Amino acid sequence: MKSSPAEVLAQAMPQTQVSEADRSLEEEFSEAALLEESSPTQLPIAVPTTPEPAPLTTTLAADTPSQPEQTVAQTVEPAERSEVFAQAAYLQQGSEGSARLRVGGIYVLSPSVFAGATVDLSTGQAFSNTDQTGLSLSELYLTASPANLPELRFTVGLMDLTSYLDRNSFAKDSLTHFFNPVFQTNPALSTVNVASRPGALVNWTPVDAVSLTATTFSSSRDLGSFALDSFAGEVGVRFGNAIVRGTYVTSTDTGQSDGFGEIGSFNRGNGEFGARPGDRETGFGLNAEAFIPGLKLGFFGRYGWYTNQTLGASGQTYSLGVNGLDVFMPGDRLGLGYGRQLSNSALRQANGGPTPDVWELFYDAQVVDNLRAGVSVQQRNAFSETYLGFRMRYDLMWNPLRRAAE
Repeated sequence: MKSSPAEVLAQAMPQTQVSEADRSLEEEFSEAALLEESSPTQLPIAVPTTPEPAPLTTTLAADTPSQPEQTVAQTVEPAERSEVFAQAAYLQQGSEGSARLRVGGIYVLSPSVFAGATVDLSTGQAFSNTDQTGLSLSELYLTASPANLPELRFTVGLMDLTSYLDRNSFAKDSLTHFFNPVFQTNPALSTVNVASRPGALVNWTPVDAVSLTATTFSSSRDLGSFALDSFAGEVGVRFGNAIVRGTYVTSTDTGQSDGFGEIGSFNRGNGEFGARPGDRETGFGLNAEAFIPGLKLGFFGRYGWYTNQTLGASGQTYSLGVNGLDVFMPGDRLGLGYGRQLSNSALRQANGGPTPDVWELFYDAQVVDNLRAGVSVQQRNAFSETYLGFRMRYDLMWNPLRRAAE
């Protein structure tokens, strides 16, 4: 089933950047009062809003909003679909606290073209969708879809690549789902510069159940070092109420000298150890999610393989878990997950290091309008360390042009 140009624009248009993976699942549960804020990161599970299973009607698109937005997209002028959003958030894990103020907007220029921007002011390292603290421009992009090929979309500019790759309805956003980063963007991909980067991206949805994404980008955020030296590609396939994604990315180390946890002990010769700027890196990730509407249970699983091609050394990561929705009250979420951070088993055993396993139990609920709060308990490093967590998130969104028209 093909969508009209107006519908595809609505599907492509990011609703907000206030959270990494919120609205896609909850909006299709609108009748169950799951009213959370959104972002362009999520591909929704096809969740029926009636007790009985319903035919799949949503497309496997790069950014899919709610059905109400699709209706509005066909009845108001392009500029009236524009919006401005703001978010204030605080997250505490153990003794480490992080805060972020995020503001941004989407301006629709025509039925097939829109522009977006996001600015962050942050402290701490808890937010996995950015590798910078302080004041930073996270996104500044233009997205267009040919009038005669609405299933094809192009984006150019500064993009938060986590919004387009390795999305998951149950394990993605530190302000919606799990606190621990192993349950967010696949570590095998985020290590290879899947973050805020300048470049160009194309998404093609040849049929509703298949989505193809490819992007070329600069390994460095610094425009003075801009070079299209990186590539990522992803294939997503829907099977009823389940989605499977496979992602590949290649880039170069930009001086962070990151990788798997034990890479610092890898002997590269000449008395040098670990990764170095310019090392070629690759990452591969598998990502699956499924939803059982009758039980309001969502399941997820990830596997990742990272390789520093220059060193010839690799590490692996995996995670799996479950989310329950409307557990104690409408709109709440209870999640349990188990995972392993990116690690090289041979080096870890040789060094006598602990297994970087983690399990986490979290609960998140709406406190008052626009304000959500969550708590978490984690055990890390072979379950030898316990961490308690707390977070708060306040979201605002305006549609000033639409309201003026009304």
